[in-house]
Amino acid sequence: MLPLIEFIDVTCAADEPLNGVSFRVARGENALFFGIEGSGLKSIAPLMIGLEESYEGEVRYRGAPTRGLDYLAKLRHKNGIGYLHGDYGLISNMSVEENIALRLEYFSDYSPEEIREITGRMMRELHIYDRRAARPVELTGSQILRTAYGRAAVNDPDLLIIEHALVGHSALDLRSFMDMLRARTAHPDRSVVFITYDPQKFVDFADAFHMLYKGRIVFSGSRSEFLESDNPYLVQFRNVSPEGPMDIP
Repeated sequence: MLPLIEFIDVTCAADEPLNGVSFRVARGENALFFGIEGSGLKSIAPLMIGLEESYEGEVRYRGAPTRGLDYLAKLRHKNGIGYLHGDYGLISNMSVEENIALRLEYFSDYSPEEIREITGRMMRELHIYDRRAARPVELTGSQILRTAYGRAAVNDPDLLIIEHALVGHSALDLRSFMDMLRARTAHPDRSVVFITYDPQKFVDFADAFHMLYKGRIVFSGSRSEFLESDNPYLVQFRNVSPEGPMDIP
């Protein structure tokens, strides 16, 4: 079976360069990318969704090269790519309901009645239905996160990318969000890619772990290997230690 997303010897001179990065994420697999600041993490999502096209190597989505493929063309597919990033990017003059429904209005064939039903179900599952008429400025931080997640996941995408999205939130405030995330990562035909500086928050959700340092993958392994490996980069990261192969300011 073709991988859902694949990097083949990708080198990119972006703000956080990548140097010869290769990996694949299978359909139904949940992958976690982590490392220290400046490790290259910021380049992963833009390359996956087609916003960064200046690179060598190849990025493939469903087996086809993404270079030159319009980002919106991928989003227009009913089960395309969902993207939740740390800035959230909600539209300030739209309500919670309008923000979540926007993706369905632009990239689906659902009727207005079906969109209202799907959006309403999503808001109930995220416990923000009572805030459906509120604008982003009227929401708490966790409500903004849940609204942004709802917008990214409302069309049930094959691939959901979650990038630096849980910073500054308490575990209790995130309960409904994490419940939905757990259900999604258990789906056999859906994949989630996590990009984070704090992999422990997602350790129970991910199947594959990839650590970057200076634009290269320095560790790849399963959940048990992530927790137990004696890889020196991983050991230094786990121990929050200045001693090891990584230069920490």
